[in-house]
Amino acid sequence: MSDELSDAANAPKEESAPVVEAPAEKPEKNNFDLISDEDVVMKSKPSVFAFFSMHVLAVVVFLVHFAFNAIDMMDDPENGILVLLKDFIASDLGRAIGFPILMLFIAWINRWMNISTSGRWFTTAMIFIAALPFLLGLNSIIGGTMDDYPLAFIPENYPYEIMGVIWMVVLIGFTIYYTNSFTYAVTTDGLIFRRSFMLNKNQRRILYDNIVEVNMSQGPIGTIIGFGTVTPMTSSGIGVGEESVGMSLGASTANMTAPDASDSTQEKVAKGFFKMLFGLMSAQRTIRTIRADPANCFFNVRKPLDLKMEINERHKDRSQSNQLTEMKDLLAQSLAAKEE
Repeated sequence: MSDELSDAANAPKEESAPVVEAPAEKPEKNNFDLISDEDVVMKSKPSVFAFFSMHVLAVVVFLVHFAFNAIDMMDDPENGILVLLKDFIASDLGRAIGFPILMLFIAWINRWMNISTSGRWFTTAMIFIAALPFLLGLNSIIGGTMDDYPLAFIPENYPYEIMGVIWMVVLIGFTIYYTNSFTYAVTTDGLIFRRSFMLNKNQRRILYDNIVEVNMSQGPIGTIIGFGTVTPMTSSGIGVGEESVGMSLGASTANMTAPDASDSTQEKVAKGFFKMLFGLMSAQRTIRTIRADPANCFFNVRKPLDLKMEINERHKDRSQSNQLTEMKDLLAQSLAAKEE
């Protein structure tokens, strides 16, 4: 019995199998919903100044608030226009009407320019900012006619300088949040464009086989600071938009040049000439241009040239011409091997 125990003690112990830990999933795989064997090669986001016009508009809103208060506080000006503005702004009614008109005019110009600040979010914000002093004045008038007014705690006067700073900070903060909502990735299998804004999320994947052309553009600000837009274009129309080029003169010109039975010969000739002239001026044509949509392109990212070269190299590897070249080389190698 003792011999058996000693033999068991001297017997070599079996080595335990090593514990293999499962590799942790990369965060990019969850962020971009990568498929199997797909890796992120480059990851980018829009630059801080990608939406530069939004920052400019925020500063313009502050300057308008500051100008209204500065004109009211200045000494008696010598300029006749400034005198009229000061007299107009000095009254509460003038402020409640003049400020909304000016802000609505800026909102209309911003909408007409069709830039990054022309969307519904900034337009709605501009309309609300324009209406706020008027609503405060209206609330003050209604409160003066009622004894127990439930909204009497709302201030009667609109603090222009303070609200100018507040609105500028809010608009710049909104712009930064909107900029960070876009994330782009170049993977081994394609391009991924992800947007997560508030409660809205969407993601688009473009395979290298579907890319027709890659365009890079830089504006003056992007050239100075060092960012640009890389737009991959596909045969389905991604990256390309249509816009009308020309001038629309409206229906008033058509009424002015409409023939009348009582017109004399000279009037008919003049109307015919102006009708031809207005027709040439109002002629419109539709052209296809490169449309940089932040949700479908690498919008104002840092180092755009490096990004474009990476996309071109991977597009070249997946192109049919490159595959035919590889097949040609393989056939040539096989023929050379047979001859040997």
